[in-house]
Amino acid sequence: MKPVAQKDDFVFAATVVMDGIVGQGDKKKIPNHLFIDLTNFPNIMPDCFALSPPDAEIKHVNVFYPKPCPNLNKEIPFFCIGNIGQALQKYRHLMASLQGMKRIVNTETRGPRSPQF
Repeated sequence: MKPVAQKDDFVFAATVVMDGIVGQGDKKKIPNHLFIDLTNFPNIMPDCFALSPPDAEIKHVNVFYPKPCPNLNKEIPFFCIGNIGQALQKYRHLMASLQGMKRIVNTETRGPRSPQF
């Protein structure tokens, strides 16, 4: 995990690479480069964006089509954390969030990838 900081050394995000399944029935493991927005953490569970694989290659149904990532000033695919976010909210520490993301990248809900918003 690598911290992402501004000039004043305030860490507002972290990047991490986690192996996870391709999705859509394909259990092959691929690296997922995640950008975790810690701007409002621990008050709100962090948003997690997929820096890679590229959007066109993403099949995992829990990775939604791109939305604006304010800290990077561009649209990036993002992970739906669903009920895991509510379950982890009580812990309010980064390791719980990372454990939740590990679970998400290695499993998926049924159905097609989420429609674009």
